[in-house]
Amino acid sequence: MSTQLTPAMRQYVEIKSRYRDCILFFRMGDFYEMFFEDAIRASRLLDIALTSRDKEANIPMCGVPYHARNAYLSKLIQQGCKVAICEQFEESGGRGLFRREVTEVVTPGLVFQEECLDARGNNFLAAVRFRPPFAYAALDATTGEFFYEACASGEGLADALYLLSPAEFVFLEGEGMPLPEEAGGTRGKLGRIVEGKLTTSLSPAAVDDFLIPEGLTGMPGGDHPVHGVVRAALYYLHLHQPAALAEISRVSEKEGQQYLAMDETAVRTLEIFSTLSGERRGSLLWAVDRTRTPMGARLLRAWLSAPLVDAGKIGERHGAVEELVAAPADRKDMGERLSGMADLSRLASRLAQDRSGPRDVVALASALEILPGIRELLGTAVSPLLRGARDRLGDHGEAVGKIFAALHDQAPLGMKDGNVIRPGYDPRVDELTHLLTHGKGMLAEMEVRERERTGIPNLKVRYNRVFGYYLEVSRSHLERVPDDYIRKQTLVNAERFITPELKEFEAKVLRAEEERNAREEELFLALRESLKGYLPDITRGSEAVAEIDVLLSFADLAAANAYCRPVVNLGRDIVIENGRHPMVEKILGRHAFVPNDCRLDPRETQVALVTGPNMAGKSTYIRQVALIVLLAHAGSFVPADEAEIGVVDRIFTRIGASDDISRGESTFMVEMRETSRILSGLTERTLVVLDEVGRGTSTFDGLSIAWAVAEYL
Repeated sequence: MSTQLTPAMRQYVEIKSRYRDCILFFRMGDFYEMFFEDAIRASRLLDIALTSRDKEANIPMCGVPYHARNAYLSKLIQQGCKVAICEQFEESGGRGLFRREVTEVVTPGLVFQEECLDARGNNFLAAVRFRPPFAYAALDATTGEFFYEACASGEGLADALYLLSPAEFVFLEGEGMPLPEEAGGTRGKLGRIVEGKLTTSLSPAAVDDFLIPEGLTGMPGGDHPVHGVVRAALYYLHLHQPAALAEISRVSEKEGQQYLAMDETAVRTLEIFSTLSGERRGSLLWAVDRTRTPMGARLLRAWLSAPLVDAGKIGERHGAVEELVAAPADRKDMGERLSGMADLSRLASRLAQDRSGPRDVVALASALEILPGIRELLGTAVSPLLRGARDRLGDHGEAVGKIFAALHDQAPLGMKDGNVIRPGYDPRVDELTHLLTHGKGMLAEMEVRERERTGIPNLKVRYNRVFGYYLEVSRSHLERVPDDYIRKQTLVNAERFITPELKEFEAKVLRAEEERNAREEELFLALRESLKGYLPDITRGSEAVAEIDVLLSFADLAAANAYCRPVVNLGRDIVIENGRHPMVEKILGRHAFVPNDCRLDPRETQVALVTGPNMAGKSTYIRQVALIVLLAHAGSFVPADEAEIGVVDRIFTRIGASDDISRGESTFMVEMRETSRILSGLTERTLVVLDEVGRGTSTFDGLSIAWAVAEYL
């Protein structure tokens, strides 16, 4: 069949053969075209017309405009596709085929286009070992975050991945989805987490041969169970986005015992990140999020995902929040400065990967310019957390000065738009810009001069992209056209001409524009390269901003809603006075919610049995206690008048029940399985929240089960 194809189509087929697992965006003029199976698939996913390139050969084809590429790319990425972007370059000697080559492979977990990213959320690629010993490595290439965790069981792995919510999964051949007996019955649970996401198996030999970047710190040893998944994540990044490896400088271990554990059921039923119907509005994150920056929003989610269990570290967060609550003027000033700050973390990542355009670099400087003011406002901070964050903000005056000395404040997105370099920075750019900007005046003078010379009152000097510069004369004055005018184009009501003088002017302007653009690009690339030396300080500053933003968010929340500072200690009591449900209170208003007390202690009230009629608020109350405990461990003040909370190591919930038809399990079976897991996994520091135990069977049997569970607890 290839012998019947045009040269361009043969070129397509050859390139596509190297990217069989991708949809190939093949640049042809102003469009990215797709052919054959790619066209059929993409037309369905993008809901665009499917046509044919050659009626005789009947080659399926569809395409998207180049300027709207990222919008269509986002749709494909969201549906789990991998896309290879093939660009078109200059013709060889001005003849023959355009040179085309793939410049980037975009996958759901390795995407850098802003249109494809959630500014307030991470975009993780997860390399997973689905077989014992269970482990995963999580990499967000847009921010440089990279960490790993070894999990004791398949249940633990499933819970970790549920919290992480990766955009894409990779695994080594032979380490894919486990057999039911290997995962402790969690194959279905893992399957639901992975379902609909792009998953790729990697050759162990290829991963082993891959050389780890020399500058990477924190790499686990070869005998560590996570070594393989860390290598797999780096190899996959190298395979599709090799430039992004420069941004990955460290990998760290996430030690589960340092954080309050929550399984998938607890995260879902407590509606921490989304409601049971999948909406953000109504979730805990929605209720407490007052962050101003994308970095802060991502860190807040991380803190809610992994609350601390070290009473000392929790107290440090509470102390920082208390100090900010006590300084409303400074808090307001800091909030105003942070509002609208660009995403420092992702801008730094783009710079490291040579993806930054002029506008990105100016945005980076504008963000860095805010940091000295924040540092000054924290100058008298007492809290160790605030002092540490203040010191990490850094001094970026040299980098900011370099950027603003070189670039226009309103720099364009890309180099092709011109007007990148600030006047006075480079004499040659100034000279060429002067020629271009004063060209209009020179044309106006030429127009006046030619009108006087020819006596044609409506003679015009004009320009278009097809014909360049020309003189336009209406048909009624054609007899006055001098002999040195050369006819260029005939219209219905006018004729267009050129002259040697106009042609010379055109050549001079075009040369000037090309030379200026080339010189501006040279200067910009040199500037961008010189800024890479500041990246470690910028990254530290970005992390400090995120921490300050979250603490500021907690302080604003506490001040606006009369939250109190909880006392978190090593005891085992949970004492809450006039507690409120954070989400219900935000929806109804503070004064519409009736507060409630709670007292649990290992001496007299280890178990609280809540009874009442339907719609009395029992479920709201028990969720409220769990949410207050979670917020306290995350470092936030809590919605109560007073609260004393002993450190909790994990939160278990069993709220509501429904059958799981896909696994052949009845409501009763689901309930018993969840209850069994809770009873076998709890410790003396575990908070257990059970709602309507034994509902999935008869009244007598249900009461017996509930009684037995209460006695065991």
